[in-house]
Amino acid sequence: MASSNTLPAHVPAAAPRRRLRGTTISIALFIAGTLFETIALVNIPGAVILPSTRAGSAQLTDLGTALFLVAIAAWVTVFWRLRRPLLALIAGGVLAAIGFSYVLLLIGAVGCARRRPEHIRVLGAIVGVAVGLFALREATTSWGAALPWLFAPHPDAQYEPIWIAASFIWAALSLAAAAGVVIVSRSRARAERSDERAAAEHRRADELTEQMVRQAERERIARDMHDALAHRLSVVSLHAGALEVASADSDTAQMVHTVREQARAALQDMRGLIGDLRTGPGQPPSAPATMRAIGALLTDLRAARVPITAHVVLESPERASAMLDGAVYRIVQEAMTNALKHASGAPVDLFLQADPASGVRIRVVNPLRPGAASAPGGGHGALGIRERASALEGTAWIGPHDGSFIVDVTLPWVEHG
Repeated sequence: MASSNTLPAHVPAAAPRRRLRGTTISIALFIAGTLFETIALVNIPGAVILPSTRAGSAQLTDLGTALFLVAIAAWVTVFWRLRRPLLALIAGGVLAAIGFSYVLLLIGAVGCARRRPEHIRVLGAIVGVAVGLFALREATTSWGAALPWLFAPHPDAQYEPIWIAASFIWAALSLAAAAGVVIVSRSRARAERSDERAAAEHRRADELTEQMVRQAERERIARDMHDALAHRLSVVSLHAGALEVASADSDTAQMVHTVREQARAALQDMRGLIGDLRTGPGQPPSAPATMRAIGALLTDLRAARVPITAHVVLESPERASAMLDGAVYRIVQEAMTNALKHASGAPVDLFLQADPASGVRIRVVNPLRPGAASAPGGGHGALGIRERASALEGTAWIGPHDGSFIVDVTLPWVEHG
């Protein structure tokens, strides 16, 4: 069953678009902020020489030039308003203390509120007091000539009641706008988190549905195996036992005995596999395979008169993970089965070395005999070997080479957890 939580093709491009949008906004804020602080220089006594009439032009003093450079340096922090909003907050506080404006201070405060919502009350109180003191200084001292100079009909209207009130109104509107931005951003963040939780629940539901479908398929396969293969193996074992009793030749009786024992062992393996299919993934298998059982596997094959030359070195097999331990046994088992299929009766060479330092190396070689009868197979054994090797991030080479059929597998060592 295909999962429905596949990401659309446009998702990978979302992050670069967000970065581009954020950079564009930062550039726009920097330019607008620099222009705004240029006008705000008028607020600072001694920074700008104002004309006595509207016809004259303002002149920037040396102090004003130095303060203008300070303002530019402070507004550079707007480029880090999302990642390091505290920098913008501190730089904005410096500009407000000097007498420019509190715009950068509010931008930094909004960024800090987004990143640290648990400190929003303390942050709001501090920023509110700072903006209030700034407005009070504008209304009661000479540090507030920018608004009257820009909009009043005559340049000496700073102390008129309307402009005194304008300082407090502008401060209240600015604080309200900053609070609105914070509220909207928090609402959007909550909506995004809700969407993420909903998507996670949807993915979980899809995974559970997929697991249920897979488990149903596993149970169907287990029933088919039990009804067909297990029954046939039982019949083979029963007839082999009868043939053993009836056989007069000792060699024939020994071969029939081996057939019966192998059929019985195959039946036990089949029942174990059926149990594993029915228990489902994530549960311990009923009879786990282990590389320490390879000796018994070779003994059984030699008892069946399979000529085997084996070089097996296992160092600290108990340290291997269950997945690696079982994979080594199953790969050797399937490789030996392949050797019997491709050249029944031909000598088989097995090399197996497993140790924590160098990992696992499995190599099974048997000669190919043109025209020799072989057991039927569908190629699933080689596929299973490759899948087991791939699951452990190993490599597998399987195929004929120089008159021999070779299975060569390398697996990294995985410690049990």
